Amino acid sequence: MPIGNILKTFADIISHLEVLRFEVEGDDSALQLVITFNDGSKLYARDYIFGAQKRKYSYHWQDKKGALLVRWDNAPHWPEIETHPHHKHVHFGNNVLASYETDLIEVLAAIRALIKG
Repeated sequence: MPIGNILKTFADIISHLEVLRFEVEGDDSALQLVITFNDGSKLYARDYIFGAQKRKYSYHWQDKKGALLVRWDNAPHWPEIETHPHHKHVHFGNNVLASYETDLIEVLAAIRALIKG
């Protein structure tokens, strides 16, 4: 989804979106964003695609004081998680849980649900 459409779709929760990096070269791409929400929390998004088969992502959501709320990523260090390598760290990283949110739109939808309660 183009960034402009992301802003429209999630305008009810996003107050600012900053593109730090957006590059596409052949089958490779790199995206880095900082999204600020109406409640002052921020999402630091990184999504890299290497060819047709490899992807690395991290979506780090923190409150306005900088404390971790949730971080979604696909680093392969939790093989016991049913959605391996996809997982999320909830509150200070102490809880590592299965994650079905694996892209920016799904993560933003989850954040919307949590912000709006």
